[in-house]
Amino acid sequence: MTYGIRSLGRLWRYDRGLLLAYGLVAAFLLVFVVGPLVRVAFEPTFADWRQVFSTPRWRGASLNTLTMLVLSTVSSLLVGTLYAYAVTRARVPGAGFFSVVPLFLLLTPPFVAGLAFILLLGRRGLVTYQLLGLETSIYGWHGLWLAQTLSFFPVAYLVLRGAFAAIDPGLEQAARGLGASRAQVLRTVTLPLATPGLLAAALFIAIGVLGDFGNPMLVGGRFQVLATAVYTQLSGWASFGTSAALGLLLLVPAVLLFAAQQWVQGATRERFATVGGRGSSLPAPSVSPALRWGLFAFCVLVTLFVAASHGVVLMGAFTRLWGVDFGLTFEHVAYVLGQFGGLGNSLRFAAAAALLCTVVAAVAAYLVQRAKVPLRRGLDLATLLPAAIPGTLMGVAFVLAFNQPTFRLTGTASIIVIAMAISYLPVGYRVCAAAMDQLKPSLDESAANLGASKLRILATITAPLVRQALMAAFVFSFVRAVGTLSTVIFLVSFDTPLASVAILNLADQGRWGRAAALASALVAVTMLSLGLLYLLTGRSLKPLAESAHAGA
Repeated sequence: MTYGIRSLGRLWRYDRGLLLAYGLVAAFLLVFVVGPLVRVAFEPTFADWRQVFSTPRWRGASLNTLTMLVLSTVSSLLVGTLYAYAVTRARVPGAGFFSVVPLFLLLTPPFVAGLAFILLLGRRGLVTYQLLGLETSIYGWHGLWLAQTLSFFPVAYLVLRGAFAAIDPGLEQAARGLGASRAQVLRTVTLPLATPGLLAAALFIAIGVLGDFGNPMLVGGRFQVLATAVYTQLSGWASFGTSAALGLLLLVPAVLLFAAQQWVQGATRERFATVGGRGSSLPAPSVSPALRWGLFAFCVLVTLFVAASHGVVLMGAFTRLWGVDFGLTFEHVAYVLGQFGGLGNSLRFAAAAALLCTVVAAVAAYLVQRAKVPLRRGLDLATLLPAAIPGTLMGVAFVLAFNQPTFRLTGTASIIVIAMAISYLPVGYRVCAAAMDQLKPSLDESAANLGASKLRILATITAPLVRQALMAAFVFSFVRAVGTLSTVIFLVSFDTPLASVAILNLADQGRWGRAAALASALVAVTMLSLGLLYLLTGRSLKPLAESAHAGA
């Protein structure tokens, strides 16, 4: 501590601008990350904890959460791995087209999958009722499992796509030259080299499944998980203690998964530095025709499923009464035009949050990676901490911390923007830190010898050199913030409506047409915003989005 104070004193004497930036970032993280978490940790009383552990309902919700954690992680990882292998190693026909399908899913809010499955496979679903004459229910664990698999398999695809692409084909060709069969090469060479990527993808998916809120609310039905239990206890019963206790219970596996992810990420980086990269110009060994065409059929099936899930939402926007009267109507579209305030708020708040997230992530990454400020390990941990916090727990923490008479921010645009920014700050920070870590230290040293301050070096040298990473952080934060739900649902008010919250409320009321129309409009304006950003930057956003998600 004494060394840290002396170091801060030296910073003040030699670079006051850097110390000011350090203080602002540290204060932001303390007030809006560490402070709310400390507040929520002391909220539950002994009676609250006793109720949580003694009530069968909450024990059942905990078991349901762990069940979905395992099922959805395994299925998402399996689908993503097969899809990535088909596109990168099997070279199936149409691989270029298939590679875009998961990226499209990443541009849509995750809970849209739950809404699509209700329209497709619900009691009045297009497939189950209209085509097959069945009155089955999609609500429950099986519907939630299906929705989460579709929502999270693109994450596995992106991670595994990079892992498969990093494997040196020369190693596989050498195994073939020594007499190994195609199956043996896949089992003993390809998959072992991709194991770090598999582990990283599984852990990242598990964290996402654990904090998923929209899909359980839409299709979970009576199959309650901890994420929805936290919300119902606070919004329905105003039980702050029980809600906080359930959120903290959800935090335990989230922190364990986050710690494991950090460890795997470090091990992955070192392992790929040793055996990764394309060390030769040899092509990857061909797969058997049966496997190649089998993977092609699999990709076609997934693509059709994705197209049907999004097409049915668009169809619902122009259907008079879903499941009863499929006549064409523009009533729902007219309703959406009248609700433009929510869409406008979603875009404005998401853009402001993306800008805030990018600035804080870039400055924090520079302080840790380039400026080597004191106590940087604590700054690094505080910046990554939101990645381990489920969105519903963060929402409860914000309500407890910022709903006081002396410091009331709940229901305002400011706290919604801050909550959005904090939710995606870890990804932006990782992307920026990885880009800055690749820059030579001599660049900073040369500028410093010419009299430039640290902040001037950041603004005129470092930021321009990592502008693609900054754009990736902005794009990722914007796209995810537009459809975010789990944290902001606790913070919205009548004066600050959001499209994502309105979609959930409409679906809960059974107004499928309006929900589908608003969801379609949300996806459309997101795409249009990204198109406008593409025109302004003059570069493709596809690699930017991929690098942002890979940085996660």
